[in-house]
Amino acid sequence: MTSTTSLQYSANSESPDEGELSTALGNCVSMLAEAASFAETLEIERANLDSNEYAVMALFTQRSEWTATQLVEELSLDPSHISRLVANLVDRRLLRRRRSRTDRRVVHLALTDHGSDMIAEASNRIFTYQHRLLEEVGSKELGSFFSTAHKVFQKYTEIKAASHQ
Repeated sequence: MTSTTSLQYSANSESPDEGELSTALGNCVSMLAEAASFAETLEIERANLDSNEYAVMALFTQRSEWTATQLVEELSLDPSHISRLVANLVDRRLLRRRRSRTDRRVVHLALTDHGSDMIAEASNRIFTYQHRLLEEVGSKELGSFFSTAHKVFQKYTEIKAASHQ
């Protein structure tokens, strides 16, 4: 766990050197990732799913039906892995399969009522947890944070693009 002292640069009058900034950025991102993912990790454990199974289930909050091919593209997993995940989720009665009426080769996947309830409850608990994380953060602070994060991500995108040239 990262200590708060690594994030005290904003309170110091002296400017930190580049090494300190790099360390502080890494520590800050690690702490935020840990805090933000905590509730999802709990929900994955509570549902007795692995992270890929949970990712598949969570996609159904965006759209009611998916094909296995669409899941492969969205999650960047190999088709055989998706096939095993889907079979396991169908066996657990969290997903159901339905053949397309227009093309019998296409199988549509959808949440069962049980799967829908499970992911809705998990999403609600995650939302509540994330809301609690931000209870004492003002809108100006959040605006500054999001602005800074956006600038850092823009620079990352530029660096990444330049590295592939």
